[in-house]
Amino acid sequence: MNREAREHNEAVRPNSAEIERLRLAFPEYFDAQDAFRLDRFEQMLKSEAINLSREGYELRFLGKTYAKYQAGLESETVIVPDMEHNAQPENRESENLYIVGDNLDALGHLVKSYAGMVKCIYIDPPYNTGSDGFVYQDDFGFTARQLVDKIGISVDEARRVLDMRGKSSHSAWLTFMYPRLALAKELLSDDGVIFISIDDNEQANLKLLCDDIFGEQNFVASFVIVRSEGGGLAKQAVIGHDYLPTYAKNIDKFIPLGRPKDIRGKIINKDGVDYWIETDWLRKEFGKYGTCYYEEIVRYLGAEKKREIDAGIESGDYVLVPKGQFTIVGRLRRVDTDTSKFYTVLKRLDGEGYAKYLNKLGVANLSSLQLDSFFSFPKPVELVKSVVQGCTILSKNDSDIVLDFFSGSSTTADAVMQLNAEDGGNRRYIMVQLPEIINPKDNRHSKAAYQAGYRTIDEIGRERIKRAAAKIKVETGVNIDYGFKLFRLETPAAKTLDELDEFTPNPAEVLAGDYVSKFNLDGTPGRDVVLATWLNQDGFGLLAKPQKLLLKGYTLDVYEDSAYLIEPGITSEDVQELVRLLETNELLLNRIVVFPYSVTFSVMHELKKNLSVLKSGQSAEVIERF
Repeated sequence: MNREAREHNEAVRPNSAEIERLRLAFPEYFDAQDAFRLDRFEQMLKSEAINLSREGYELRFLGKTYAKYQAGLESETVIVPDMEHNAQPENRESENLYIVGDNLDALGHLVKSYAGMVKCIYIDPPYNTGSDGFVYQDDFGFTARQLVDKIGISVDEARRVLDMRGKSSHSAWLTFMYPRLALAKELLSDDGVIFISIDDNEQANLKLLCDDIFGEQNFVASFVIVRSEGGGLAKQAVIGHDYLPTYAKNIDKFIPLGRPKDIRGKIINKDGVDYWIETDWLRKEFGKYGTCYYEEIVRYLGAEKKREIDAGIESGDYVLVPKGQFTIVGRLRRVDTDTSKFYTVLKRLDGEGYAKYLNKLGVANLSSLQLDSFFSFPKPVELVKSVVQGCTILSKNDSDIVLDFFSGSSTTADAVMQLNAEDGGNRRYIMVQLPEIINPKDNRHSKAAYQAGYRTIDEIGRERIKRAAAKIKVETGVNIDYGFKLFRLETPAAKTLDELDEFTPNPAEVLAGDYVSKFNLDGTPGRDVVLATWLNQDGFGLLAKPQKLLLKGYTLDVYEDSAYLIEPGITSEDVQELVRLLETNELLLNRIVVFPYSVTFSVMHELKKNLSVLKSGQSAEVIERF
């Protein structure tokens, strides 16, 4: 079924992604042979008075060309929906997603449907400290000769790239991160932003890597997070902070991060909306302290300003607040949209003022869910809440998507639910987690998790979401999305792929073979696996709910302008009924996607022939997807 992905991957080159972006943005600079006319492009730039630079500064590391090549590869996994989990009442209508699988595969699938749709990405990747378990894994299985042929590097470089497997060098870490961040950029909306937790081990390299991928001009800030205190065993200096480098997708469309304002004025309700009265905004001299009272406006600011203030009082934008023998001009500011900017040293506002995001706070979060013994340094929910709120505070009701593709203990999902419960927002989350095996011999945390019955990290993450949801629901009683849809990414068996590759349509065949059941995975019928993978591939996402359309005896899956013919059994009578529905405009379709292994040669011929000459003038393309 994934023959197309494999054929695509055979043709991929390290610059394939960049070339495709050029083709989409500047089609007029490609000739009939699909060659890019650099001379015409440079001439255009010169005519716009843009300076062309042949010099520059860039990050180079062993494996960069290979990493760029990986970013262009399509995943050869299939998407397996957990039908039992997704049918449960709390999950049936949920718009949250949890994906179990390698995050590089997951990002490759998500780009098909969610490119340009993610408002916020928060990730906490391996820090590469030497003791955090990071080693570079490469599951592509290329030989040195294949890399030479595919990406044009020398044999010596190819061998050194492959030798990074199982290593934790800086180059290995950068090779691991590059394709993931490149795909993450594609997922971000134009006003989207990515936050990346990191420490001194890779902070400098990460900054250069992100400058390379996102562009220096889209750098927002590198926030500092104080995470610990003490440290008497430190050799040189007590390191008690992490970094949070933050990049916008497009800084010109990015709305500055905002946090709830510490309101100290009186709050009034006007027409059902809460406003607070700002009383210290009108000054006698710009930029200096010294409130200008209403009675002093003409003296200090002029008659024109007085007329402006009076008009504002008349319209209700300003109110007069008595103070002694004078009157203050109060300015009304909406409580729900008035924000303060972020400081580069992130702190949280609690009942006693501003506090730090200490590691022990993250442990306390998990302790409240009886999960604290399974992770060593979980991020505090309050930290993730602050950054998610920061970029969604003005769009909380716009169904913003929050993505975490190193989701671990699912702190981000917990944060999104807490925020929605607190401010009534409808943010959605997508969590991605590798089914990392828990080895009880690794450390005390792994041992405790194993003894509690958990075998992979994603199991703990999903349990955390369920417990957090139950806790929030009891404490707040609000009605938000507490569930999530569950999907797993699986690689079809090599035997199955070989059988599909060997398939040849047989004109004498009366009955089509059953190739669909070969994709029965994790208890999910092959039909649902193929359908979920194709719906996402066609841009309909993982939440699409196709309708069932009964022809004569065969049931077709229909979603928007597409129909999917997956299972065997379609007959000539079914084709005739489909043609009738299209010709009478009872059914409107642009394409019919077919699993060709399920259709006999004669029926496929009839399907193509009849749909090419519809009397209604409709045009429905038949797409055979191998």
